[in-house]
Amino acid sequence: MKHIDTILFDLDGTLIDSSDGVVEAVNYSLAQLGEPIQPPEKIKPFIGFPLSTMYPHFSDKPIKDLYAHFQVKAADTVVQSTIVLPHVEDVLCQLKDAGYTMTIASTKIRKHITGVIDKFGWDKYFKAYSGGDEVKHVKPAPDIFSLTLKKIQATEKHSIVVGDTINDIYAAQGVPIPVIAVHSPYGDKEELVKSKPNYIIDSIEELLPLLQGHSNA
Repeated sequence: MKHIDTILFDLDGTLIDSSDGVVEAVNYSLAQLGEPIQPPEKIKPFIGFPLSTMYPHFSDKPIKDLYAHFQVKAADTVVQSTIVLPHVEDVLCQLKDAGYTMTIASTKIRKHITGVIDKFGWDKYFKAYSGGDEVKHVKPAPDIFSLTLKKIQATEKHSIVVGDTINDIYAAQGVPIPVIAVHSPYGDKEELVKSKPNYIIDSIEELLPLLQGHSNA
């Protein structure tokens, strides 16, 4: 691996857990259209995927209507419920001190990303961020990573993606840009392996040693 100086992070499942707020908003949207609510264990595996991928599993009502109701509730629940995943704060601090340029490229809409960054005071860590409402095609399309690189006037040459779902892996491969998969609180590790990321780590704590080890090779 060549020297890496720029990191494009996914958000949900990689840096944060907003699952309680997402579950609440999904069930609100289903209830508004007379559909049965779903248990959290059925909804959480879809976090990080487009809502259009999830809704057909629970309803045949128009996705645009479900999406509209979701956003109404999500405005109150998603940022409010968000917590930082273990070790993330320390790792971000270490990466900043080590001189890495960090960005966020998420399927979440931009205003929710802004809310998360404001909530945790993360503006000191991230040079730029991009949301799913800023691109025509969300992950697994590569658009969000290409847009984020463009915002910071960087290329894939010295950059890497860190994400927790197969959508992150496939989107990175579409650029193409190297990708590190981190084990997700929601996802399936076997599926990650099948998607063939460049590296897999069990914890975000392993990120800096991996980058330093390979950057100095």
